[in-house]
Amino acid sequence: MKTLTRFAAASVLALSLAAVGCGGSTADTSPQTAQNAATLAPVGAQTHGPVKLVGDALGDVPLRPDQRTELEKLAADAETRHQSIAPARKDLMEAVAAQIEAGKIDRAALQPKIDAAADAFARVRDDDRAAFERMHAILDASQRAKFVDSLQARFEAKRGEFKGRHGEMKQWAEDLKLTDAQKSQIKDAMRAQWKGGHDHEQGEGHPANEMKAHHDHGQKVLEAFKGDRFVMDEVAPKKDTREMATKMSGHFIKMAETVMPILTPEQRTLAAQKLRTHSVDATEMHGPF
Repeated sequence: MKTLTRFAAASVLALSLAAVGCGGSTADTSPQTAQNAATLAPVGAQTHGPVKLVGDALGDVPLRPDQRTELEKLAADAETRHQSIAPARKDLMEAVAAQIEAGKIDRAALQPKIDAAADAFARVRDDDRAAFERMHAILDASQRAKFVDSLQARFEAKRGEFKGRHGEMKQWAEDLKLTDAQKSQIKDAMRAQWKGGHDHEQGEGHPANEMKAHHDHGQKVLEAFKGDRFVMDEVAPKKDTREMATKMSGHFIKMAETVMPILTPEQRTLAAQKLRTHSVDATEMHGPF
């Protein structure tokens, strides 16, 4: 059931996979002095979601005071931009929750909400890309390598959390008070829906296959970030945000339509309440890659 919350916000997640780009830069070889000695500490400690993920990774990179000052400004500006996405994301989650509670998914009614979330992301995407270009220019070659290693480690940890979500799924089952029969029905329905219930037997169109493609794309971006030249339009051209949002949200809609008939009205209400709660702190759903 945890998957429901992930795909309820899937439009924003999909959009954010194309958010990061970098620009060319040259290494700063200025000598270290007492005034510009590098220090280790996270950047943007009070930020959230992808901004915090990047800022925490920068915490493993020795930064000079001048670098830290500019990076903190970039993080603060990015946090403000990303908070502007929140209303559209929440509106989408609320609409999904209401339909689940009612027991009927109306794809046509959801589409304007999906488009609004896509448009909200599109409005901040160019500034996000420009900020990452500036970040590439601020860091020297060794700093970029340390940053990439740290961010990759954090991405892998996030992937591990996703793969190890069975405990969270169990919590969903307990919260909704699913019977053994319902658990079995949901398991069988999901297997039939995706033409296979295990990683080695995922059928065509399985969300995990697309998640893997997004992961591979992110790795390509990070590897290129280490270089002296990295142009977003060369490595990761912008994609149609509405198309991406519609495709990813379609996975959730299909899933909801499969699961809802198995739930009682009371269970649907509980699921809707959990989705509404999740919409308040769903910033982790839109990472930078």
